[in-house]
Amino acid sequence: MRNTPEAHEGFILSCPVSDTPGTPVREIRKRGNIPLVLQEDVVVELKRSDMLESWRSTCALGRKRSDDLIHQAAARISQALEDEDTCDVGDLAQDMTAFFLLALRQQGLDLAQASRFCLLGWHENRQDQLSIRRY
Repeated sequence: MRNTPEAHEGFILSCPVSDTPGTPVREIRKRGNIPLVLQEDVVVELKRSDMLESWRSTCALGRKRSDDLIHQAAARISQALEDEDTCDVGDLAQDMTAFFLLALRQQGLDLAQASRFCLLGWHENRQDQLSIRRY
């Protein structure tokens, strides 16, 4: 799963747009759902209704709890990337979703805009661990 040189220092989680016919991302978008892609290898489909319910729960969290949870999710995602042969894909999907929503909340981003496209970077060895790029 780790195919980028800087992968050992963190990971990239994106909510991409795809115009390429037949790709999983495009098929997910055609169904009206949200794709999350980890390191270009793992694709997760979020149903809009499930995401909105989870978003409400995420917004109800206090700042400290939110910070703790994003670090826990990031650690589990990093571990899954290290141990891809024993990784539980269902658990990884839950962690990817939690990380995505917690990162948006932490940065004060709009869920509707970010679900159109954003790129989240987690950098384990930097003080600024979370970076976000939106288009």
